[in-house]
Amino acid sequence: MYQNCCKKCGSTSLHTEIKGNNTGLYCDDCGAWIKWVSKDELRAFEHSKKENGINRIEPDSKDMITRLKEFAEYLDKVIDKEYENMPLSPEDAIRRSSYCLALERDKNAILNILDGKDFNYVGA
Repeated sequence: MYQNCCKKCGSTSLHTEIKGNNTGLYCDDCGAWIKWVSKDELRAFEHSKKENGINRIEPDSKDMITRLKEFAEYLDKVIDKEYENMPLSPEDAIRRSSYCLALERDKNAILNILDGKDFNYVGA
């Protein structure tokens, strides 16, 4: 079974459409036909959609905002925990610094988006 649209855009968002007696697999983004699927492939595709939560109900935006704020707080805790322990070597110190810098940038990007700013906004 195809995992993505290899025809045009490389998207991983796919759907099926019934055309006469056949069922086709199509790209959601560019609409390209991927292939005709057998009954077994169709069952596998539908099962994978359920397993991956594609049919689940999306949380409301307030819930998503709360979850993103909690994730930003979690990133702060991970950063603090990384810096609590002494590095084992100069290389470990470099690794920790790089890792924490990446986490800090991710956290700030999330907070900027939640504040209605561009993700890469830097305050004065």
